[in-house]
Amino acid sequence: MNQPSMIARWTLAFARVTTVCVASAVSLPTLAAPPTAITTRATDAGTHYLDANGMALYTYARDTAPGVSTCVKECAIAWPPLAAAEGATAEAPWSIITRSDDASKQWALHGKPLYRYVRDTAPGSAQGDRVGNAWSLAFAPAVVPPGMALRALFAGRTLVDKRGHTLYARTDSKPCDRACRKTWTPVAAPMAAGTLGQFTVIAQADGTPQWAYQGKALFAHVEDAKAGIVRTADPAFRAVVLEAAPPLPTWITVQNSDFGEVYADTRGMTLYTFAGDMQRVRELLCNDQCMAVWKTVPATDADQPAGEWAPIAASDGGKLWAYKGNLVYLHTRDKEPGAIGGDKWAAGSGGGGGGFMPVVMRRDYEED
Repeated sequence: MNQPSMIARWTLAFARVTTVCVASAVSLPTLAAPPTAITTRATDAGTHYLDANGMALYTYARDTAPGVSTCVKECAIAWPPLAAAEGATAEAPWSIITRSDDASKQWALHGKPLYRYVRDTAPGSAQGDRVGNAWSLAFAPAVVPPGMALRALFAGRTLVDKRGHTLYARTDSKPCDRACRKTWTPVAAPMAAGTLGQFTVIAQADGTPQWAYQGKALFAHVEDAKAGIVRTADPAFRAVVLEAAPPLPTWITVQNSDFGEVYADTRGMTLYTFAGDMQRVRELLCNDQCMAVWKTVPATDADQPAGEWAPIAASDGGKLWAYKGNLVYLHTRDKEPGAIGGDKWAAGSGGGGGGFMPVVMRRDYEED
């Protein structure tokens, strides 16, 4: 089954929040309007910062000193700085910095230099998000009640508690009785808590205050032992997804494997990407005979980028599918849905460190 389609159904109760302006959802401090070089896209999860053409902007984890860019030379070719025009002026939290490599001017937000990514080919593309665990979309998360946060999961930016465990909203008006509480734990609110945007406080049967979102009581699942779990079995409870993930290309499905949930084609065959220098690996580890067990995934001229997936130009003039800018492969020796026989495939064996890795479905990181 194409699980993202199922996810779209069980998050339907919150689908409208992806088009609502943040200012109407939560109380945020008033910030200076962005310069003309920057546009925004607002959701209930927060605000995305884009360039004037709607292309994604990024920040770099290694830019630790305010107003200083460490992405220079080759790095700046892959991650072009967002240039500030001559004579541009800035008002906090926006600033204009001078780059050390060529003395050019670059825009920064809260002292963090802003960049584009060369592999983003159209608005809505986000190939650079979390590349090398160092690059992040320029994004300002919305204010949520104390003890809560937003975590980016496969379903989208999802409300979690302080442990990182997914929070759920009750979809009906029934109280959570003793039997219900064996599975679901109400999210308690402080006695002095009040309304915060679409977060309100309601009274449980015993009068104890409980947080609610859009009028629906919030709960955690008692059996969640780690962050990143999203449960779909109980139709009375839905994960609170404040911003749905971009839809997947229609040919992609999700399969269970020994790696957990992985992306697959319509037949359920696992998709792989390659990490590292392909030319060097072909020379040292995976010769032509080895490479013969791998098959790229063709794209058509009508295919469009979708989130972290995009068609890229092939050497023969056609197009091939890529994930985060890296070509996607099928392993021809995988014979059943969810098989991952190609993991770390190299010449002469099925696991010699060749660098092919399944595309794991779950994205799991907390918003700062």
